[in-house]
This record gives sequence, structure tokens and C-alpha cells, in this order.
Amino acid sequence: MIKNRRRAFTLVELLVVIAIIGILIGLLLPAVQAAREAARRMSCSNNLKQIGLAMHNFESNYKGLPPRRQTKAPFQGWAPHLLSQLEQVPLATSYDLKSNFYAVVNQSLVKVQLSVFFCPSAPSDRQINIIDQSNVPTGTIGAAGDYFAANSVDAYWWPPAQKAAAADTVNCPALMDNKIQKLASITDGLSNTLLVVEFAGRPDHYILGKKQPTNAALQWPNWWGPWASYQSSIFKTWSADGTTPNGPCTVNCNNNWGIYAFHVGGANILLCDGSVQFVGKTLDREIFAGIVTKAGGEIISLD
Repeated sequence: MIKNRRRAFTLVELLVVIAIIGILIGLLLPAVQAAREAARRMSCSNNLKQIGLAMHNFESNYKGLPPRRQTKAPFQGWAPHLLSQLEQVPLATSYDLKSNFYAVVNQSLVKVQLSVFFCPSAPSDRQINIIDQSNVPTGTIGAAGDYFAANSVDAYWWPPAQKAAAADTVNCPALMDNKIQKLASITDGLSNTLLVVEFAGRPDHYILGKKQPTNAALQWPNWWGPWASYQSSIFKTWSADGTTPNGPCTVNCNNNWGIYAFHVGGANILLCDGSVQFVGKTLDREIFAGIVTKAGGEIISLD
């Protein structure tokens, strides 16, 4: 009686199959990673859209955009003013705007990681031991926020008068210190003026996507960074290697001053009309500076 023999795989055949599977996985992983980053980038864009909507709801209620920061006690950034507009009513009710953002009464609140202020492409679980403006520890831990407003822009290549106007922290940007800013003051057009941008990674220092061994060179690493803090900065351009201010690099150069994100190729920005755009890392410096100024009269196009 002849028995049917079951033919097994040879070692060579198994190796070939394993090699093919390895090749397929190698081809698939980059696609999966790209899809995940695309989703994270979209989530980040949606965060900025929510912030933009909250800004406009605030403007409808108070006839202007919220203060960029309170430079006299009680110290606050712009974000706490928007809590009730961002469906954070319990947090807004508990939060004391009449106390410093790091005061004892706010300690349990500012350490809450709010997804609307956090870009999922940035490193996670960043808690910041907050210091005050005299470099004294406050004892408060704040959850990181990845979106900043502009104080001014260092357009070092512009003629002296135009450069000085761009450096004017009172009259240059969309938001004002200590006061509500009326939309009518944004004469360059709402679609041509920055409101909030990605400025991610703090309290750690990043240059061209690489984490630096120390944050010693980072300006105010434990003051700027918590979502309730000032969250505003001078915007600068950088050298091609991202280490020195005043150069051709405009986006994702250095998270010390300026636009910085963890997306490949660029960063999301929120404009004063509530729209969000993705700007490439090769953004022209004229456009970079022009969109920071609210009334500079620059002719720019973000298309």
C-alpha cells in the first residue's frame, strides 16, 4: 500500500519566505509611519483651528482678542483666557485669573495636560518645573504647551525704520500685552497676519530636529513652555545649521525663538482670520517677517 507523503518546506524555501516577509515589512513600515504622522499633523492643525475659533468667540464677547500676556502681577498668558471658549468650563471656573498662573490656587490646574494646547507630533509627557522671572522655583509643575504667539519679529535685513517697527512689541503683533486688541488694528488683513504658531518641544532644546544635550542655551526654558504661561516670543530667523540667529532658516530651525514643529517639512500656523496653513521649512524670510506684523503694509502671499 502506497502512502501519500506530505511534502514539507525545505530550509531554502523557508528562508525565501522569511526574506519576502522582511521585504514587505520594510516596505510597509515607512507607509505606516507616514500615515501616523499625517494623522498627528492633522490633529495638530485641528488644535490650532479650535484655538482660532476660541479667539474669535472671545473677540465676539469682549470686542477684541485676549491679552498676549500680563506683564504685571498677576502674571498670565493668553491661553487661560480661552478656557471657557474651548469647552473647558470646569477648569475655567476653578482657574483664578486674579492670581499668578503658578500660584497655589492654580497649581492643580496648570499641570493638567490639555490636548488642545499640545501637538501630538511633539515629545509626550513634558512637565515643567516652573520658575519665576527671577529664576526662583515656584513649586508649581505645568503641563507643556506647543503653541505660541509673537511678541515681535527680528527682521534684521530690513531698513532701520521698518526693522524698528517690526521689533515694536506694542504695535507689531496681533496680540497686545495687558490689553484686549481690537481686530480693526490689524490693517494688513486678518488672512495675512499670524495669531498663533507651533513653537514646540519646551522645556527641552531642539535644533533642526535634534534634541540638545542641555537646555542651558534656551531662553527661559522653565518660564515659557507651560500652556498657562506667557507662550509668546520674539520670532527670529537662523543660520542654516540652526545655531545662530540671523540667517536664511525660518521654520523648524531652533525652538529658542520662532516657528518650530516636529512635522516633516514644515509647521502649522494659525492666522487671524481663523484659518490654518502649513508652511514649509523653506518659507521666504520676507513672508516670515511680514506675517508677524499686523500693520506693516507688506505685500505677501502664503499661497
